[in-house]
Amino acid sequence: MNRVLAIFVGAVVLLAVLAGVVVANRATPDLNPGTPEGVVQEYLKAVFAGDYPAAAGLLSPSSGCGASDLAAGLVPASARIVLDHSAVNGDHAVVTVNVTEGTGGGPFDSGYSHTERITVQREGGAWKITGSPWLLPLCVSTKG
Repeated sequence: MNRVLAIFVGAVVLLAVLAGVVVANRATPDLNPGTPEGVVQEYLKAVFAGDYPAAAGLLSPSSGCGASDLAAGLVPASARIVLDHSAVNGDHAVVTVNVTEGTGGGPFDSGYSHTERITVQREGGAWKITGSPWLLPLCVSTKG
């Protein structure tokens, strides 16, 4: 009886590990950069890659921020960001993401999780980020 239970538990653990590996290695879908969600994705990719000029190019002039503001900000060493939802109202949108910072320290390291709202506005036919209090706390305008 104990041997059957041990085999069953071992199989469950193996399946859990395999599921974790599959989830961790799946590719992040590239969102359409012509959408609020796509602009937020491109912006966050650029910030985390340290490409502050590219990230600043996605900011609205009304944000009051530039590449130097982004470079001066505190970007976590590691983070997992998941699109929660977006609400578009005409030329304005709010993209909500769930962020888990400090991941990767082991099976019980859940990190610090929080939800962030990034405001986006269509300007001249392109979506631009107007506010993100999470990564732009030092800018003139951090509405979000």
